Amino acid sequence: MKKILGMALLAASFSFAQIGMEGGSDGLHQINAKTLGQWNFTIGTGGNISLSSWGLSRGGMFEVNGQTYSYNDWDYSQAGNFFVGIGLLNWLDVGAILPVYYEHANSKGPAGTTNQWATSRGDLDLWSKIRLPLDTNNVFGVALMLNMYIPTGEEAAGVRPRHVWYLNSDGYTHPFTANDWVFAAGLAGTWDFTKWGKPFRINLSASYVYPLDQDLTNVLMYSAGVNWIPKDWVDVFVEYSGEARLQTKGIYKFEPSEDPMLITPGFRFHLPYNIDFAMGLEVAVRTFKNLGFDHEDEMDGCEDRVIRYTSREGTEVTYCYAPTPLISGAALLTWRFGADLWRDSDDDGVNNNKDKCPHTKKGIKVDSEGCPLDTDKDGVVDSYDKCPNTPAGVSVNTDGCADKDSVILTDENSMVDSAALNAAERARLDSLNRLDSDKDGIPDVSDKCPNTPEGIVVDYLGCMLDFDRDGVPDNADKCPNTPNGVSVDSTGCPMDFDKDGVPDNLDKCPNTKEGLAVDSTGCPSDTDNDGIFDGQDKCPGTAAGLPVDSVGCVLDGDKDGVADNQDKCPNTLEGIAVKEDGCPVNKKENLDELKKGIQFQTGSTKLTKKSYTTLNDIASLMRKVKSANLEVQGHTDNTGSEATNQKLSEKRAQAVVDFLKKKGIEADRLRAIGYGSEMSIADNNTKEGREQNRRVELVPFEK
Repeated sequence: MKKILGMALLAASFSFAQIGMEGGSDGLHQINAKTLGQWNFTIGTGGNISLSSWGLSRGGMFEVNGQTYSYNDWDYSQAGNFFVGIGLLNWLDVGAILPVYYEHANSKGPAGTTNQWATSRGDLDLWSKIRLPLDTNNVFGVALMLNMYIPTGEEAAGVRPRHVWYLNSDGYTHPFTANDWVFAAGLAGTWDFTKWGKPFRINLSASYVYPLDQDLTNVLMYSAGVNWIPKDWVDVFVEYSGEARLQTKGIYKFEPSEDPMLITPGFRFHLPYNIDFAMGLEVAVRTFKNLGFDHEDEMDGCEDRVIRYTSREGTEVTYCYAPTPLISGAALLTWRFGADLWRDSDDDGVNNNKDKCPHTKKGIKVDSEGCPLDTDKDGVVDSYDKCPNTPAGVSVNTDGCADKDSVILTDENSMVDSAALNAAERARLDSLNRLDSDKDGIPDVSDKCPNTPEGIVVDYLGCMLDFDRDGVPDNADKCPNTPNGVSVDSTGCPMDFDKDGVPDNLDKCPNTKEGLAVDSTGCPSDTDNDGIFDGQDKCPGTAAGLPVDSVGCVLDGDKDGVADNQDKCPNTLEGIAVKEDGCPVNKKENLDELKKGIQFQTGSTKLTKKSYTTLNDIASLMRKVKSANLEVQGHTDNTGSEATNQKLSEKRAQAVVDFLKKKGIEADRLRAIGYGSEMSIADNNTKEGREQNRRVELVPFEK
């Protein structure tokens, strides 16, 4: 993964909910003492999903009108939100969070009709964070947190209460809202050991939640997290978070062990453009009390935690309270932008939020953290160093080069004081220092590429110049600006395996057959977008949306010259003259009209006398069109048993075939098949519909 372009995102919000994922800059549920900075912004979304009905209610069960039902085993519960944060001052942030909840509460019972299977909003959370006036460079920081929850959530929807303070003392609870105003205040503390060069950060927070409705319970919200930062693009974290009721209210006992508590391990990735993506696995502490997932153990004590829920229709539903899903997958996506993120005060190419040397002089080469480069660590920055590869320990002048009057390179390529050598040794080494085996102008003692072929242009290290770093020297490179990472041929130009004019790095169809016209992505072009490539399309101007055959021409099943999508008589026999709508000019040659005249006596396979005229016309048409073959399909309504209907439809179809045979039509040109009532074309619940379903279809076929 690439390194991030900016530092990790600062805190977006600190309001901890049962699901968490509300911004911040650490983990998923953690709250830290950092603020955004004036006129910086953060937006994002987060959520979790639990694929178990036990995340809806204890044991996945509920009761309506004294009847017990179960949700489906793999029903699931989701909780998410959309959030925004703004830094009004360097030490003051404000923001808003809108929760969105979804319960897939499906069952054989009435879960859907009681609005348990629902998607809806939660209570809008308006928050502020005030960082106390401590030096931001200190390891420890603290912030005051204030929240106001506005009762915007839907009252009669969902199953699992999303906050523990939603539990009303009389048991009649709204899963998605407190249904009253709620306020919270607390503190967050951060120990940021990265300021001491250690890759760890610890966050603690706690808030007191006070609902105005006296039937709701006062609550302590808390979170703790340890973050290990092995690389600047990823954090590894473990969190402990929860909500604890501080008093007994009504039917709900004071039982801290039955309140929401989560352990969340995970990863947080710091992506380019100041985007964070975090993911983790939420494991409820109550899961460890029943590792065998025994249903009886899960339901133990249910009677002390009964929830009463009234649907929109007034139906009362009861079930046992599940504070959290047992196991959930969670994720968070957040983006920070604003005043100082993209600013580069010293114009060194490193933004302020990443620049550890923010006052570098203009023109000085810097590293990824914005500090001047000094490759050979000789105290002279690279921008001024004329000898940037001086060996360690050698004293240099203001140009960064060793004092040639006092030092000389030895056979081991180290520098020694020339005054310590005798004249013969000094002369030998001096000659060695001027030796240039590959005649590229760089002495062997300084040549990092001592076997460069003759004629190749080299840099000050003796290595060939290759501006685009594609492995082809500049003097032989016909494409000297090839983008980094693109495979090239011997001339330095991008590879094009299928020789379609689109280089392999851009070619989405790298094995296109030779000669096929291609588009800008290297894929065969299809000008009329009918799914047939231009090189194979015999009808290249097909209008949009028309179905085509394998050569790109509009489908015409009966080959009468009228496309199927416009043909009102798609079963016209071969050679029959048709009108613009595809129907025969002569009505006696129109199978769709002729079939309407085939009728049977009620409940019988005997043809009516009126049918003989129609059947004679059909026989005459088949004698005229020698290539015609007909499948006679019998259909009934759904009156009576299906077995009886099936036999009746078969016998009626056969009766038509037998009549046509008597009229001289060859047996191999005819076939009969019955479908009973399975292929209805109208509503069997009406008399008119049943009449339409009692029919015979005439369908041409090929042998």
